[in-house]
Amino acid sequence: MRAATALVLLAACAGGMDLLSIVVLGGVFSSVITGNLVHAGHGLGAGHLLGAATATAAVTAFGAGVWVWARLLGPPTALSHRRRTALLAAHTTLLALFALAWGLLGGDPPTHGATLALLAPAAFSMGAQSAWTHTAGASTTYLTGTLTSALAGWALGDRLSAHGGALARLAALVTGALATVLLWEAVPWAAPLWPLACAWGALVLWWPSHRSGANTPA
Repeated sequence: MRAATALVLLAACAGGMDLLSIVVLGGVFSSVITGNLVHAGHGLGAGHLLGAATATAAVTAFGAGVWVWARLLGPPTALSHRRRTALLAAHTTLLALFALAWGLLGGDPPTHGATLALLAPAAFSMGAQSAWTHTAGASTTYLTGTLTSALAGWALGDRLSAHGGALARLAALVTGALATVLLWEAVPWAAPLWPLACAWGALVLWWPSHRSGANTPA
């Protein structure tokens, strides 16, 4: 249960980070690569090269985060509790550094260069999170497949409760975006503190649940 709740909190974190990227960091996503590829194609086709470059930067940074974290995590057969916990802590540290940089800019990057300087670590951290949760057999960033699985199972006779974890992550994604935008509207410099708090909560929950050998939810 603690592990499942940790994954829900990471989905809320992703919702918050995507919200900040869409609203402030160039109108692209920090974790939804499908959407960013569409943005890149639109930018190229419509002659909006700056938009295409922004979307491409987000995809590149996300991919780098996945690659680096996958290398650090290593093969699933050799993955230890200590390594997973350390890399979840490192992911949380990345978000803390992002929040610090955001706060120093007052939540309002003055130039496109400053926007990219914030977007890159945001997307990198979401790539890292995606690689990390992949080892847990669940997604907390790209949830189209999660929704498809839950609805297809329901159509074929599954109880919705059988997909409770998936539905909870979907709801958390929306809640994370909602909480982050409310904080951004009230105190712009503090907006990243919500996704950071979610990641920190996930780390606190994950450590004892997996130290004791609890099963990882799918």
